[in-house]
Amino acid sequence: MMRLHQLPVGSKGRIVALRCESDTIRTRLNALGIVKGESVEMLKYTLAKNTYEVRVGQTRLALRKEEAEAVEVAA
Repeated sequence: MMRLHQLPVGSKGRIVALRCESDTIRTRLNALGIVKGESVEMLKYTLAKNTYEVRVGQTRLALRKEEAEAVEVAA
């Protein structure tokens, strides 16, 4: 298991859990479709690795670092 921000560019995984300290972040991730069992692909990230572009299902999303760190995936 790893966190979404650790997934290499071009790699795919499946969401296993959300490890959020904040209910606000959990609510936002759920609203974006980031839920247990959904497939996810790391598309790219900024040089500072503070923003990540991912594909969840057929939707492309930009996530902040703290959001990507809260998503646990199985590669």
